[in-house]
Amino acid sequence: MNQQVMTDYLLAAIHGFKAAGIKRAVISPGSRSTPLALLLHRDPEITCWIDVDERSAAFFALGMTKVDLQPTLLLCTSGTAAANYYPAICEAEATNLPLIVLTADRPPELRGVGAPQAMDQQSLYASHVKKMVEMTVPENTPNILKYSFWQAAATTIEALKQPRGPVHLNFPLREPLLPDFTRTCSIQQNIAYLPTQQSLPAAVLTELAPLFMKKGLLMVGESLTPSEAETLHALANHLGWPLVGDPLTNLATCGETSAHFLPQADLIFPQLDADFIPEVVIRFGRLPVTKNVLLWLSGLPEGIDWLFVDESGQWQDQLHRSAFLLQLTIEDFVEQVSKLPSRPQPEWFQPWQKLQAVAEEALATTHSLTEWNETAAVRILQQTLGHDAQLLLANSNAIRFVDRYGTVTGSAYQVFGNRGVNGIDGLISTVAGIAAASQKPTYLLIGDLAFFHDMNGLQLLKQYQLPVTIILLNNNGGGIFSFLSQNTLSESDFVPLFGTPLDLDFQQAAKLYGAKWHAPATLTDFASQIEQSLTTPCFQIIEVVGLQKDPVIAWQALQQEFQERISNENKR
Repeated sequence: MNQQVMTDYLLAAIHGFKAAGIKRAVISPGSRSTPLALLLHRDPEITCWIDVDERSAAFFALGMTKVDLQPTLLLCTSGTAAANYYPAICEAEATNLPLIVLTADRPPELRGVGAPQAMDQQSLYASHVKKMVEMTVPENTPNILKYSFWQAAATTIEALKQPRGPVHLNFPLREPLLPDFTRTCSIQQNIAYLPTQQSLPAAVLTELAPLFMKKGLLMVGESLTPSEAETLHALANHLGWPLVGDPLTNLATCGETSAHFLPQADLIFPQLDADFIPEVVIRFGRLPVTKNVLLWLSGLPEGIDWLFVDESGQWQDQLHRSAFLLQLTIEDFVEQVSKLPSRPQPEWFQPWQKLQAVAEEALATTHSLTEWNETAAVRILQQTLGHDAQLLLANSNAIRFVDRYGTVTGSAYQVFGNRGVNGIDGLISTVAGIAAASQKPTYLLIGDLAFFHDMNGLQLLKQYQLPVTIILLNNNGGGIFSFLSQNTLSESDFVPLFGTPLDLDFQQAAKLYGAKWHAPATLTDFASQIEQSLTTPCFQIIEVVGLQKDPVIAWQALQQEFQERISNENKR
């Protein structure tokens, strides 16, 4: 009897998930979650992926959700299995991704009494989930079946509402744990969610109109779709304002060319003087990864009009300067303000444009970027990737190299990152999710420490034969610290605490998981392997070996070249 009751109850919940848009699930096998796992696995409307490592599974689901912003269901058993979801849930919460987390649990009578694999799961994820639902113990009365459907559907919709984010449903289940496969769902109910449509009232547009006649700056730190990036290029062209954004904005890689976009902000902003102070700053999402931009914005004087456009309505403004908070999509905002009169001022933008031109000249002539090293390889990667490819940038050096050395590309491809809480864990699993959800040639630029943190994720690439090329920047440790103040420490302190050499042979990892392995010795070889991967994508690892100090030397050389060129320009 309990078997039938449990099955009916869980079928109602699964119907609720599907009604709210769930089409895929990532399952980590376990005992207590057995009935949910089996029913999901046998459901023809849900595509199931299996990952035995819960931490990896959660980042795998995160990667899937990045591709289309649609919810992904996660399922695991009770106990520490659920705790292993935590890092990815934190990233999902910080980047507004709708993960639907299902944890199986012991029933109430087995909690707090020493039963095995039991722990407090009711508040496991604390404030990092938008909503937590403690499901009832299964019953198959009409009201409880409707309850099961409704909680599943409503909680999924909550994950999709702005600001999007993860939710958690905890299912206490009694034995026996095998469902009754003869049962079918008795719930026929459906549900539809229509999000609120936002537009600016006429009075607000009238108040904002004078701002678009001034000298302004567009600042983007949001993870944008290529379409959103194209829209912001159009806005910059319309207003005649500089446009600044890091690699995750896809401003450099959306296939759009705009003279107003400044991809070399890390070089340019330390050179700005009082002539570059804007009258208006419009921000979209977070601040860019470029620290020099943050420092410059922080030092701007009072009296500037700051607008913050944020669809989520979270207003993550660490500068605390925004005077206008506009909860709109980028498309809606641009469509409405583009109808307002504007007055492009060439004398305002031309100095910015001149600095960008000098930066590009410095990039083209700096000797260190023509030699075989990490930074030169990254520059080639960014310029070589083809149309419709996908690139996930790991944190620390990987994303900063692309930010510093990348330029506007001729082909359009999408760039992703885990920049919510900036962790270096789970990145291989994340790229696996991106590749699985899109089935497109996918690339991961990652350092050796981040690679080490998620080698379990390689199993997903092997298991599902995903077309992922990993570019492994191996400088034997934490290369980012060579750029930071810790680099002044003595070797006895720096090496064990920050340099952290692992001395690992990563070719053995490739062998273990069945990946092709390449170790190019020249830039030409590296470029050839990237070009080949575009036509014959497969699971492979390309290792770029370097020293931790080399990227520092390359960056200093580029800065010096740029400053000398600026000095020569000013003397003319």
